[in-house]
Amino acid sequence: MEAALRFWLEADVDGFQVQSVENLTDVSLLAQWQNITKSFSKDRLLIAGTDSSNLQQILSLLENAKDLLLTNSYLSRPSSSGEHVKVLITQYLNATDNRWCSWSLSQAGLLTSFVPAQLLRLYHLLLFTLPGTPVFSYGDEIGLQAAALPGQPVEAPVMLWNESSLPQSGSVSINMTVKGQHDDPGSLLSLFRRLSDQRGKERSLLHGDFHPLPSSSGLFSYIRHWDQNERFLVVLNFGDMGLTARLGASDLPSIPSLPGKADLLLSTQSGREEGASLELENLKLDPHEGLLLRFPYVA
Repeated sequence: MEAALRFWLEADVDGFQVQSVENLTDVSLLAQWQNITKSFSKDRLLIAGTDSSNLQQILSLLENAKDLLLTNSYLSRPSSSGEHVKVLITQYLNATDNRWCSWSLSQAGLLTSFVPAQLLRLYHLLLFTLPGTPVFSYGDEIGLQAAALPGQPVEAPVMLWNESSLPQSGSVSINMTVKGQHDDPGSLLSLFRRLSDQRGKERSLLHGDFHPLPSSSGLFSYIRHWDQNERFLVVLNFGDMGLTARLGASDLPSIPSLPGKADLLLSTQSGREEGASLELENLKLDPHEGLLLRFPYVA
């Protein structure tokens, strides 16, 4: 295995994904493989994967390699309850002692294999704004579905670049492709790009602390903040009913004080006026809607 890693690293590959690592008889090998990968360049990447959703088993795999990106099935059962998602996330962060985490829904599958269509945008917002690294499969940015079309295999599905990506091109709708979504501001691809861009340039989203907030039943809300940089507020409604968040101005211990209003950066649904100043005490969310808001640091 080490010889194979060195061979491909010398051929300038960017990295590797090793799946089902829970089957290794010696999990310390992960640290050795990661050291070999990083010895070529800090930008070379080793991603390990497991189908396990058991937190203790995941933690035992992480113990042997510092800052290892480990894809797993911990979040693979989408919930209609914001409270349940909050428990899962906070439990994971507490158990890993707030070390750098990676977030995914499986070690290989597409998001559409685990997430209902109405929650797909919500999960993109969640994964991009949690502390750590979001790990996606190719095709997640357009909502690619395995075996949803004639000629589309379950394993290694064909990326839909345009209408002619599959032999049965007549069955491919333009809005299912990269070409069709590229210039559509309301497409999943446009949302993916905006979230990726925001995460890459905002220190609070990239390196910031994470604080879950008490909010209305059914919602999951949290703040990301870093030093004196702009703060970000994420509010997620996983349910199939409209809800009102009660996030009025407060000064909670260890949590940045919330203002009375925050500016809307984006919504996972259309119809919102971006840049609008929204009252947090009476913040209404549609079913399955997620909001990303920002407010300035105040000394």
